[in-house]
Amino acid sequence: MNGYEKRTKLKKESILQIATKLFAERGITDVSISEIAAKAGVSQVSIYNYFGDKSNLAKEAFISYIGQVVQEYDELLDKDIPFSEKIEQIMSKKRNAILELSHSGFGRQALEDKALQQIYEEAASIQAQSIYLKFIQVGKKAGALDPSISDDALLKFLLASASIMRQPDYYKKSAEDKKDLLKLFLYGLLGKYH
Repeated sequence: MNGYEKRTKLKKESILQIATKLFAERGITDVSISEIAAKAGVSQVSIYNYFGDKSNLAKEAFISYIGQVVQEYDELLDKDIPFSEKIEQIMSKKRNAILELSHSGFGRQALEDKALQQIYEEAASIQAQSIYLKFIQVGKKAGALDPSISDDALLKFLLASASIMRQPDYYKKSAEDKKDLLKLFLYGLLGKYH
């Protein structure tokens, strides 16, 4: 990578980092491209050249926001602890991440904005699939997941199960309800299948 490419990459990362921070604090509609440009020390034209429009910048910022959480999951999957412990820690991190998101500018606005809900779904899907595939591989290697079940079927199950946690009323449920849902997630309706 030559000097120009490095500067361009750094400039784009700086814009993305600042936009992510501002959007998370105040929401997308309350932050202008001119404010992002000023804080990043670039022209508005640079932002449009790198991201196209504010919607694409918001999508990239949201992917970055979710990517930080996914990186924590990834590091957790690499830890030398039992797989069941990994699941518990991931579920706890996911719960905390969703709570944090719901209190952020991204989350508050997503409740009211259909376009942002779509951006959220796309960003979450992009990030989730890679970590779920790693989760499946680690689980099979640990003997915790049935190797006869295809990765595709397991991925679909994980994505469907995760959608429960994205429902607005999920965090209003009692601790017992959440525990029961976790049991269903881990063991299914029939417990261990023989």
